[in-house]
Amino acid sequence: MLRTLLKREESYGVHALLAVAETPGITTPEMAKRLNIPPAFLAKVVAKLAKAGLVVSQTGRHGGLWLQADLGQVSLLTVIEALSGAVVMDTCQLKPRCATEERKGRCALKPVWLKTTWAVRDTLDKVKLAELMERG
Repeated sequence: MLRTLLKREESYGVHALLAVAETPGITTPEMAKRLNIPPAFLAKVVAKLAKAGLVVSQTGRHGGLWLQADLGQVSLLTVIEALSGAVVMDTCQLKPRCATEERKGRCALKPVWLKTTWAVRDTLDKVKLAELMERG
């Protein structure tokens, strides 16, 4: 059994931004075809990317998608959070006192979740999309 950490829309969002950078003005249907992504699903992802200010979409005869953000400043974390919200290992870490702390007075797991969350967030934030552009 395989379980990915990224949701499909997060992975598609990163690929979509790279495709727009490679082909400014690309349409969503053309991108869906090139990336082998269901067009309706990609349209929802692109709408979220536009709402987050990462791309701009123009409709009509000369429509398409263009970057609205500098990929040298956009991290993997930025894209993931634009599509799905804050990255945390477990929601218990967001509570002043998790269920175990309420029951036992302490929780040995919560510090591990916090440390892991910060490590994952830091790693994703260090990778800028410009670094992922294929050269040559």
